[in-house]
Amino acid sequence: MSSWAQSRAPQRRRHLVAGAAAGFLLLGTATSWALSSARPTLFVSAIQRPAAATTDSATTAAAASAAASALALGSAASATRQIGPAAGTFLVRAGSAAAVATAALLAISQKPHRVAMAAAAAPVGCIEEGATDPSLFVQTNVRLGDKKMDFMQAASKAVAKCLGKPESYVAVCVQEGQDIIWGGSDAPCALCKVISLGSINLENNKALTKEVSALLAEFEVPANRIYVNFFDLERQNVGYNGATFAG
Repeated sequence: MSSWAQSRAPQRRRHLVAGAAAGFLLLGTATSWALSSARPTLFVSAIQRPAAATTDSATTAAAASAAASALALGSAASATRQIGPAAGTFLVRAGSAAAVATAALLAISQKPHRVAMAAAAAPVGCIEEGATDPSLFVQTNVRLGDKKMDFMQAASKAVAKCLGKPESYVAVCVQEGQDIIWGGSDAPCALCKVISLGSINLENNKALTKEVSALLAEFEVPANRIYVNFFDLERQNVGYNGATFAG
């Protein structure tokens, strides 16, 4: 090794350390910018979409600038012989990694925005705004007789009241005289199921369970022999009127 190279070795190492730190700092900056835009985009509303689009553009420019700076840092440092070719190549690769990571993260962050825009543009046909789907299913081993329709109508109103839904969308299905045992006994009992788009929570569930239990008590079904299971479905998982509630 020449005397010039030996005298420059400590300085090269210092530049290498400083350059590497700067490269990874830029990589971290680009990554954090991309991630910061990903989360808000997931929850953007129709009113907020223009602002989100502006944020995405600013993020793209800032992250791309950071990645380009890392590339330029390695290239310039190597060209001016502030660091050796190998160290310059290292920083160039760090900048390339920053660019790749930035592109991938930006693609992820912008995807929910594109999906939200597509969903907003999707036709919903005849589906009414705010349409819901509360359904009550009751299976019991007792006979309701000529009071069955009265029970169903009362249950329909109870579902609408407890879940805060329009009764025009409430469906009730009652299967009486079923072969059901509870604790090994065929004494009066009932198995119930409630399906709804939202409005499934502790307060509503307790209120509806109380209402259903009171209605079944008229047929000598005790409250401690009634199960009511609640299911909160997503709009795309409920079909209606030839489509789904999501479109």
